[in-house]
Amino acid sequence: MPRRNKPIKHTRYSPINNDAKKVRYPNKKAAENAAEIRMLQTPGLELSVYQGNDNGWYLTRRLDNN
Repeated sequence: MPRRNKPIKHTRYSPINNDAKKVRYPNKKAAENAAEIRMLQTPGLELSVYQGNDNGWYLTRRLDNN
């Protein structure tokens, strides 16, 4: 009687993109300007900018410890 060998289908690796839903800024200056505007609109909010893995610039509430 022949074996019924069902191979497991291969699923391609796709890297996780955690920055997909975030607003991406093309350079640091544009991100800093956007952070400044948002901090003026919302009192008590402190934002900083960081560069993601895709070389885009993003805003965060986490302040740099440098």
